[in-house]
Amino acid sequence: MLKILAGVRPASNVWARALSALALAICVSSGTQAAQASDRVEINAMEYPWSAIGRVNAGGRGHCTGFLISPRHVITAAHCLFDPRAGRWRGPIEIHFIAGYQRDRFILHSKVTSYRRAEAFDYRDGATTRSAVRDWAILTLAKPIGTQAGWLGIKKLDSLMLSRIKAGEALLLQAGYRRDRAHVMTAGWGCQIRGVGQAGSLITHDCSVIKGDSGSPLLLFADGSFFAVGLHVIDLKAPNEESVAGVLSLSLFHPDGGKREAASALAQTSARWRNGQAPKGGSEAAMIPLKTIDSLLVRLGYLQGENLRAKEEARAQALSRFQADKGLPRNGRASVAILGSLLKASTP
Repeated sequence: MLKILAGVRPASNVWARALSALALAICVSSGTQAAQASDRVEINAMEYPWSAIGRVNAGGRGHCTGFLISPRHVITAAHCLFDPRAGRWRGPIEIHFIAGYQRDRFILHSKVTSYRRAEAFDYRDGATTRSAVRDWAILTLAKPIGTQAGWLGIKKLDSLMLSRIKAGEALLLQAGYRRDRAHVMTAGWGCQIRGVGQAGSLITHDCSVIKGDSGSPLLLFADGSFFAVGLHVIDLKAPNEESVAGVLSLSLFHPDGGKREAASALAQTSARWRNGQAPKGGSEAAMIPLKTIDSLLVRLGYLQGENLRAKEEARAQALSRFQADKGLPRNGRASVAILGSLLKASTP
């Protein structure tokens, strides 16, 4: 992920008013923003919604993260597609997307046939907040692997949702392939928004991210579903030396109030502003994240470690107790929605 070379200017619109209590002055960053590995938890990349997130391998010289927004389309950071050694943009044939990648598991993958990026983004400009808001690319895949991996819905992070996050009614998460664990997907959750810049286009939050996380989604769990609301593009550092992440708001792509070029690029895909899609039945990727749910039930004390593997009855009983404790409808069923509730309950 890129490092910041300039400060974030306060926004003057509704974002600034909604976040005035969370305003963060960002200064010049130096050194690598290496977060502690304990800040992130290993998750099973072959379970939805994680399966919609994957590695963007570029020219055999490193990787970034990207995420599916339709059967054939992936959003990632534009700077991941530039070859600094050769001083050129990589051709689509050099880019390979692997969904649900975990420890060399190589099943849901596709070459890229084309991509579209912001024309004004220039890698040679360096990592500034001004260039960061143009640091996006939409990849078109050769194969519709989203039908097998699922894809994420996309959503605007408006002032109402910010209030819900602050009140604990919604949850922010981040998941990707960080450099220090490049072959394992890890996630962190319970992120807090720290500020905004560039007229609301650049969001900062405090979930730990490092190199390799570029192009990964800032995820939102709300109303029983997971959405992508941001794209990780830049590292930032606060005056107190605290590391924070810079995220390109996906509102940039919205037909109402977004940037024309970004909105046009998204409109030319089959992605829409609505819920995502879980993998189809029979897919290599699981529709319901059972391993993640079991792990969280153990973490919260509702399931014994020895029952972690495939004890369906024990899982149902544990979920039923958890639902009763949290005032949720008591059915003992595993689902993507209950995953979000477990994540909220396990937030530090």
